[in-house]
Amino acid sequence: MDLFFTVVIILIGIFILFQFFMYLKSKRSVGKIIPYDMINSEISGKIKNKKSVLYFHSPSCHNCKVQTPIIEKLKNEFNCFLSIDVSKDLQTAKAFGIMGTPSLIFLGTKTIEGFYVGVKDENFIREKLKSLV
Repeated sequence: MDLFFTVVIILIGIFILFQFFMYLKSKRSVGKIIPYDMINSEISGKIKNKKSVLYFHSPSCHNCKVQTPIIEKLKNEFNCFLSIDVSKDLQTAKAFGIMGTPSLIFLGTKTIEGFYVGVKDENFIREKLKSLV
């Protein structure tokens, strides 16, 4: 019985460390130059020298099913969103260091202005958009 609890605690610890690692990696991305040369040329053309928001999602992601309707609603108001299915464009996901979905990356004209992993509510995204524009 003690072995079972030890294994469970170790697994929980690994999960928490992985979450913390993703958080740190996303924060370290802020301020970095946008890797135009490493991303899909079609996407690069759409975001080059333009403030944009990249929404990385996956069809198998449960949290993406929660986030996508929020993004679709905001897409109708703001003309700066670009949705990227990581199962179809792994190259761009790797270039930005995407480790989990849903992820939102706020881009300035030259640098990454914000990087967020997980479901974000509409108000949070609106506030970030105000600071981007």
